[in-house]
Amino acid sequence: MIYNLYNKDEIKERPQRKDVRLESYVIGDNKPFVLVCPGGAYKFVSDSNEGRPFAEKLNQRGYNAFVLFYSVGAGNARYPYPLYDVARAIEFIKSRGNEFGIDTAHFALMGSSAGGHLCAYFCTEYKKYEKDITLKPDVLLLTYPVITMGKLTHKVSRDNFLGLFSGNAERRKGSVENNLTADFPPTFTWHNKDDMSVNCENSVMLKEGLDKLGVPCEMRLYETGGHGVGLAEGKDADGWIECAIDFLDKYIK
Repeated sequence: MIYNLYNKDEIKERPQRKDVRLESYVIGDNKPFVLVCPGGAYKFVSDSNEGRPFAEKLNQRGYNAFVLFYSVGAGNARYPYPLYDVARAIEFIKSRGNEFGIDTAHFALMGSSAGGHLCAYFCTEYKKYEKDITLKPDVLLLTYPVITMGKLTHKVSRDNFLGLFSGNAERRKGSVENNLTADFPPTFTWHNKDDMSVNCENSVMLKEGLDKLGVPCEMRLYETGGHGVGLAEGKDADGWIECAIDFLDKYIK
């Protein structure tokens, strides 16, 4: 099922909201859920590669899943629009917990590339968007994520999220590694060392930052495979998603 996340009045206020939607992969059984944010450089949403395949794997392991088509494209992906979308998606899912037959008290965020930045950055800012419902995930699962908006960033993602003319102050503020706290959720991240789009140091700096704070973090680095490989079937990272879900099993309550 596909659900629109904004009503007519909200879409009238900002027409781009009409494209923000949620695709459900619900198995019910009072199991926790995972909100999946595919990559796409904040330019598009790579659902076919990093959305549906991940959701189906999560279903197989006993988790409900939802894929978020968040705000993307020039101007539309600017901070804080995508973060509002994540908050709205979590609120929507939790408000329909009985209908979906899911455990709404426990959930994870899962993001790839720019979607990884979105999920990780949301974990540093979630309190700004909370109203009556807690928005903090129990676990964070990341696939070759963009973490920094600094020198090692993915420039297209940065330009879409912060704008073409962002300054050093904005880049520091938009970098996950500069906003980590001990409140950050247990995190699994993986990267290919030969990733020419998003340098694997993005995952390394996240791991190092979380280690300093005592936040559980598992990182896996693979020799080859590049970027945007999704499930990485037949590549060095083949099977990474099973490791990620094992981590999820360990830390979700």
